[in-house]
Amino acid sequence: MNRFYVPFRAGLKNLWIDSSESHHIVHVKRLKIGDNIIVFNGIGDEFEAEIEDIEDNRVKVKINQQKTISKESRVGIDIAFAIPKGKRSHLLVQKCTELGAQKLIPINYARSVVKLKDDCSVKIEKWQKIAIEASKQCGRNTITEIGEVVNFDSILNTTGSYDLPLFACNQSDSDNLKNTLQEYPKPNKILSFIGPEGGFTSNEIEMAKKAGCKFVSLGRQILRVETAAIAVSAILSYHYST
Repeated sequence: MNRFYVPFRAGLKNLWIDSSESHHIVHVKRLKIGDNIIVFNGIGDEFEAEIEDIEDNRVKVKINQQKTISKESRVGIDIAFAIPKGKRSHLLVQKCTELGAQKLIPINYARSVVKLKDDCSVKIEKWQKIAIEASKQCGRNTITEIGEVVNFDSILNTTGSYDLPLFACNQSDSDNLKNTLQEYPKPNKILSFIGPEGGFTSNEIEMAKKAGCKFVSLGRQILRVETAAIAVSAILSYHYST
């Protein structure tokens, strides 16, 4: 059944759907009055609904039944990533959302090829739309949050709120990621740092060590930013799903 994202609170019996989703319902999917759809609100709730009316750019639906379907990992996974060039960031957001990432945090590292300034709301909004579409496609009822762009030293101050802060880096003292995860069987929140393709600076590495990050290796290959972020999301999601 067709799924649509509509941010609304549970308990409503009827709902008017505006904006791009109503356009998608009428002009893309060509659904009509009497057709059934699924609507989800991005915070965990999913509902069966029936189209009751179509008026201009709005669609009215009747909420029939709430479904409690959780496809979320039992571990909150946040990815703090260097911003790749061009549309490679779109792939990163899309796939990490499909793999269950709770939050994606764009970081300005010292060697970042792309550094965003404060006035980057348009790009953040674009990434959030990609996350919404990815959640619709993969069946998640929760939307991956896109955080504000921050500098590396700023986010290091938050590592204390995570059970496991990971630092993906091919240092000589980096442990195998599998070994590290086995030492943490039941974390609630994980933060993984994904650096730029030019690598972390020695200063960033020392700062991460002082902040208590666990240094892990993703293998011998040098990965692109989006590949590393997707790989970490997949590994963490799979490891903690069993």
